[in-house]
Amino acid sequence: MSDSEIEFDLERLVTIETFSSPWQAQLARACLEAEGIHAVIADEHFFRLYGALSGTLGGVKLQVRPDEAERASDLLRSRQPIPEIYLVTDEDLRSGLPPEPEEPESLVTVGRFATPWEAHLARTLLESEGIDACVLEERLPPVSLLTNTPLALNRVEVHPADAERALAVLAEVEEMDVEEEEGI
Repeated sequence: MSDSEIEFDLERLVTIETFSSPWQAQLARACLEAEGIHAVIADEHFFRLYGALSGTLGGVKLQVRPDEAERASDLLRSRQPIPEIYLVTDEDLRSGLPPEPEEPESLVTVGRFATPWEAHLARTLLESEGIDACVLEERLPPVSLLTNTPLALNRVEVHPADAERALAVLAEVEEMDVEEEEGI
């Protein structure tokens, strides 16, 4: 079969809703997919790369086939908001009252790394020492594609109670690196 004989069946899609962030569009797409409506998200990657500049394109778009647009719009209009999630303890069950939501404890940055793999090595080291840690900004591009300036370093964060110990563990590794470079 030659290239001229191949016909492409490109579907026309219509935008049924526009979102200001990719996660909102992903939730709406999942809602539609659960009801058997195939949906596509447009401009999600542009948003992830350029953030605030994506507003010039009109945000992140949720698109469906024209024949499913009305049903999809109706489903999205009638969906329920995501409920606040909290854990119920045995004491809460005995008292019959819902628990007071706790203020989440802010994490503390203990290291910044130029690449995600360095940050994950530090996270793994901390976890091997029994310190829970997470890596932030790992999916951001390391430099702006427009200006070629650094955007953000990959942060490793821990609970405040573990911060002092985590800093000591990371400092010990840094010290070993310096000694190794100096040939001590």
